Amino acid sequence: MTVFKLNGLTKNKLTDYRIKPEASVLVLNIMPNKVVTENQISQLFSDIETPVAVTFMYPRSHNWQHGDQQDLAYHYVTLDAVREQYFDGLIVTGAPLEKLKFTDVDFWDEFLEIREWSRTHTKYQLFTCWGAQAALFTDFNLPKINVDKKIFGVFENQLSDTDLPSDFRMPQSRFSKVDSRIAGETPNLEILGDNSVSGPFFLRSKARNSLYIMGHPEYQADTLGNEYYRDLHKGTPVDLPHNLSVEHP
Repeated sequence: MTVFKLNGLTKNKLTDYRIKPEASVLVLNIMPNKVVTENQISQLFSDIETPVAVTFMYPRSHNWQHGDQQDLAYHYVTLDAVREQYFDGLIVTGAPLEKLKFTDVDFWDEFLEIREWSRTHTKYQLFTCWGAQAALFTDFNLPKINVDKKIFGVFENQLSDTDLPSDFRMPQSRFSKVDSRIAGETPNLEILGDNSVSGPFFLRSKARNSLYIMGHPEYQADTLGNEYYRDLHKGTPVDLPHNLSVEHP
C-alpha cells in the first residue's frame, strides 16, 4: 500500500491524490545510515493495506557522526517541531549504543523528554533494539545486560505459551540483552518471544500500548550479511550470523 514519507532523506512525492493517509506514524530514526533505515521502514509499511503518512524525527542534541548534521536538520524534524501534533504511532529505532550506559548517551535527556511527550501525543509505541532496551529501562527500570559476544543472526521464539508462533524469528545484532526472569516478574510486562541465547526479544505492555522488540524487524534479507562483511573489512572480530546463510558479495 501507499507510504507517504512527509520528510526525510528519501522523501517521496504524492502522485495519486485520490489516496489519503489513514494513519500517521512518527519515526525517531537514530540508526547510523538514515537512508537505509528509511527505506526499510517504508518497505514494511508498504506491505500493509492502510495508507500511512510517515514523519522522521531525530534528537537535536545528538551528534550524527555518519553524515552531515545540517543536512539532517533540514530533512528531519525535532520534538519542538511536532510538539503540538498527535500521531497514531511512534517508532524508535535501534542504534549502536548498547555498550554505553544510558546516561552516557548524548541525547539521553532528550530521549526521556520524547518518551514523556509520547504518552499523551501518540496512541501506540514500537521500540526496536537499543530503543527497546532504553524504553524498557525508562518504563519498567529493567536493566540492560552487556554481553561480550555479539548476539548476531536470526533467533527463533522458544516459548510455546505466547501469542507468537514457537518458530517466530527475529534478526538480531546487539551486544546487550535483558534478563528473562526479571522481565517475567515485571508487572504489566509480557514476554511474547524468548530465546536462551538472545534473551527476551519480543515484549508487550498492554497498559502502555507499547511493543518492545529487541531486534530489527526492519532488516531485509541481505542486511545481516552486509554487517558481517562490513565488520570483516574493518578487522572487527565477528562470527557468521546465526541461522543464516551468507554469500560472498
